[in-house]
Amino acid sequence: MEKRTKISYQGQIVDAVEMDFKSKEEWSTYELSDGTTIRMKPVATNIIRVEGQYDAQGNPVYMVQSSNVLGVSAPEELKFGARTPKGRTN
Repeated sequence: MEKRTKISYQGQIVDAVEMDFKSKEEWSTYELSDGTTIRMKPVATNIIRVEGQYDAQGNPVYMVQSSNVLGVSAPEELKFGARTPKGRTN
C-alpha cells in the first residue's frame, strides 16, 4: 500500500508517496584487464514519487534508495597471500 510522506527535495519539504514495487534485478558483469570478473547489481530498497515535480519530458520525479551488491572473482595470483601477484615484482 502506498504511503504518503514528506521529504526534503531541492531545499524544500515537499509531499511524496512511498511506492510499492516488484523488482527483477539483473547482474552487470565487468571483465577487467587483470583477469578479474566483477558482478554488480543495484537493489532498490525504497522508491518515492515526489508529488508535483516533473522532469523535462513531463515525467513524475522519483527518488530511489538502493544498495549495490558486488561479487568479485579474481585470478589466484591476485588474491592476498599469493606468491607473486600478476604485475608485481618482488
